[in-house]
Amino acid sequence: MKDKVNEIQISYKEKSSILKSSTIKNSMDSAELLFEHWDKDTIELQESFKVLLMNNSNKVKGIYQLSTGGITGTLVDLRILFAVILKSASVGVILAHYVN
Repeated sequence: MKDKVNEIQISYKEKSSILKSSTIKNSMDSAELLFEHWDKDTIELQESFKVLLMNNSNKVKGIYQLSTGGITGTLVDLRILFAVILKSASVGVILAHYVN
């Protein structure tokens, strides 16, 4: 009798070409891009944590909102953080946490 195990499948699909995406050259580039993608209606109400994912040329692959918390804090699960980075095959990452 064979043991039954779960099959694990990992995938990553780009919705837009990386060739057209922004290139991060300095901290100001990343700050401006992240701020553009923050919800302005809740930015001062709730703490949140985002991950900016990049390829080897610092082209942006995407931004992932990892955590949204309350007024005084938010929790980040490192297992989810590393899963997102590895699953997207990202070479560079920038972690961003907004605190009011």
